[in-house]
Amino acid sequence: MQRHHRLTGNARISEIHQHGQSIANRLLVVRASANGTDQSRFCFIASKRVGNAVVRNRLKRRLREVVRLAGCEPGWDVILMARRGAGDADYGKLERAAHDLLRRSKLVRAEPQR
Repeated sequence: MQRHHRLTGNARISEIHQHGQSIANRLLVVRASANGTDQSRFCFIASKRVGNAVVRNRLKRRLREVVRLAGCEPGWDVILMARRGAGDADYGKLERAAHDLLRRSKLVRAEPQR
């Protein structure tokens, strides 16, 4: 994921946690808020509940790839948080869970690219 698509800065992340819309399923939670720009930015969070460092980093790499292929609408700041059990899920389950949440939150419209 390119640097300009990364959401950094504790103040903005805290603001999204407090005021953004939230949608969840068994594996992931998505919080999103409009950012008023022509780009969407993403933050991926995996706590120690998900697994050790190797599992958390693998999970975040997979989620970055899912979001890259999903083709999200511009103008959003999005936080994807992994829930317990997401570290054990394979790529297909993560892809379906993430795309379902992104579609329900109206951040994507089409099916993911293959």
